Amino acid sequence: MPDKKASPTIIGRGSAEGGRLFRDWFATLSGAAERGEPTAYVFVMGSLAEVLRAFDMHLVFPEINSLQTAVRRVAHEYLNIAEDYGYSPDICGYVKADVGVQLRAGQHPMGKIPKPSLAILTNACNTYLKWGEIWERLYPASHIFTLDTPGSRGLLRKDWQSAPTFENDRRYVEHQLRELIVLCEQITGKQLDIDKLRETMRYTNEMSAAYQRLLEVNAANPAPYNALNEGTIYLGVANALRGSKEGAKYFQDLVEEMEYKATLNIGTLPREKYRLTFVGVPCYPIFRRFYELFSEWGGTFVNSA
Repeated sequence: MPDKKASPTIIGRGSAEGGRLFRDWFATLSGAAERGEPTAYVFVMGSLAEVLRAFDMHLVFPEINSLQTAVRRVAHEYLNIAEDYGYSPDICGYVKADVGVQLRAGQHPMGKIPKPSLAILTNACNTYLKWGEIWERLYPASHIFTLDTPGSRGLLRKDWQSAPTFENDRRYVEHQLRELIVLCEQITGKQLDIDKLRETMRYTNEMSAAYQRLLEVNAANPAPYNALNEGTIYLGVANALRGSKEGAKYFQDLVEEMEYKATLNIGTLPREKYRLTFVGVPCYPIFRRFYELFSEWGGTFVNSA
């Protein structure tokens, strides 16, 4: 039971600290760009952050970079650059915004994006594969690694983990990860430190457990946070700081804040009338106004996907 006399500074701590961590992360990327330190371009699905952190590689999420250009209402500048370069208007805006960043030598509203030493692609989205081909043309000296993840064809079986197909799939993915480790060793000149890998995985597990608890706490009525507004900050930190001590601590502190608010019936809205779920991509150029369209009527997004 939280202490009702506890300092009110706990309320809003997660959003403020998340913003700070996000800005610090971009500042670190700017420093890496100036120093030419090993950097990996990764996607939010299948980033393999734990392996890369074990080699002290910086992580760049082009999807997040593109999203940030939209939130800061300058995406059109980057889209125009890419289209003037020859990319069609009907190509994914995330891709074109990133192309604009690359053609601007990494200049971004949040800082300077370093060039990739390595790019990791997955088959989670076909666009990822074509995106990687763009980097391959722009940066011939960089390395491209594609993780081919088998489809979850056996998940409908209760014994899916003991099915022969699962073991074959596991070995297939394991072999690819071993190939990635060898590639990281070649790029960084470092040998894999298995204890450091275990540490990054432990931090990810701690973060994941805290994130799961965060979702559970938001079932409270009223909801302690808006999954579309504040939740976007939380997801940003979950990706950027995955596998780090700072990321794990952030989410543990965040759970403490939300449990405190839920116990005292403190909601993200003073009067919650509607509980909503958002599926898809919000309109980032008018992001604030977008969620206000619902909050003004008493609607809170308790979950998003």
